[in-house]
Amino acid sequence: MRVFRIDNRAYATNDLIEPQGEYQNALDAVRIRVEQILEDNRPEEKPVRDTILMVFEEFEDAKNHWTIQTNSKFYQSEIEQVDILHRGDYNKVEELYRSIDDVNAAGLIAQEYWNEEMTEDPKIEIFVESATVTVVKSNIEIERKNAFAIRLGQEPRRGVRIIINEI
Repeated sequence: MRVFRIDNRAYATNDLIEPQGEYQNALDAVRIRVEQILEDNRPEEKPVRDTILMVFEEFEDAKNHWTIQTNSKFYQSEIEQVDILHRGDYNKVEELYRSIDDVNAAGLIAQEYWNEEMTEDPKIEIFVESATVTVVKSNIEIERKNAFAIRLGQEPRRGVRIIINEI
């Protein structure tokens, strides 16, 4: 199954991407609270978010995430359907950020996330133990910055390749 990974580590085609285990070390206080709410509501059979590799199901969702992650690289990867540990809607995580001060609402949103409930236009994140790189979409920071500029409706830097489409 083709998926997309945004990562700050450098990989080449056919490399195996495994979890960093450092995800929560770089979070601000609000994000730490969101992760704690998710953990507090995580069913026992679901994996701990800090121990897995998260990949995006859709190219555009990955691309949008890539543009806001400084020094990140963009990979197309391959996973096996049977290796999926969880499919969540990242919109639920974003909704949790907005509802963080309402304990009851936050708990319900976290439960919906773990129950794999989807919004009308889901941004599906998939949890796996690893993924194999099939294509290095971009590993150059100026390409990421240009994609972000385009996303904001600004002019990109001239003379630099820009990822606009999946193919």
